[in-house]
Amino acid sequence: MAGIEQRFSRSSYDRLVSDLENLKGQRAKIVQDIKEAREQGDLRENFAYHDAKNNQGILEARIAGLELRLADAVIVEGNDNGEVMMGVPVKVHFKEQDRTRTYTIVTEEEVDEVDGGASADSPVGSALLGRKVGDVVALEGPNGVVQVEVLSIGEEA
Repeated sequence: MAGIEQRFSRSSYDRLVSDLENLKGQRAKIVQDIKEAREQGDLRENFAYHDAKNNQGILEARIAGLELRLADAVIVEGNDNGEVMMGVPVKVHFKEQDRTRTYTIVTEEEVDEVDGGASADSPVGSALLGRKVGDVVALEGPNGVVQVEVLSIGEEA
C-alpha cells in the first residue's frame, strides 16, 4: 500500500537520509549496552537493562518513522521556468500594508533553519507555489483577505 507523498527540498531530504544513517549506526552500541546489562544478572530489577531496552525501542521507532517518510519522498527542486518553487527565494508585495517581504518556500522541517522560510503547507507557501512574477494571489489571513503580488523569483529576490 502506497503512503502519502512526502515533499522535500534536496537539502531536507539529504539531511533526513544522513539522520537515518546516523540512527542506524547507533544500533550496535545499544545492542552492546543490552548485552552488558544482561550479563549483570537478574533482569527484573536491572535498571541498566530496562534503560537500554527502552532506548532500543525509541531508536527503532525513530528509524521506522524516517524510513516511512523517505519511502514516499518526492524531491522538489527549483527550475528555470520562472515559477515559485521550493527552496527558491520569492519577493512579494502585500498590497494592503504596502510592504514587501522575501520568503523561501521550504518543508516544515526547514522553516526554522531558513531565514524567511515559509512552509509549503502554510497558507502563504501553498498560495505562492507555482506562481510567476506579476501574479497576484489572495491570502486568507486572521484579519481577512490580503492581496499579495509576486515581485521577483530567485537570486534577485
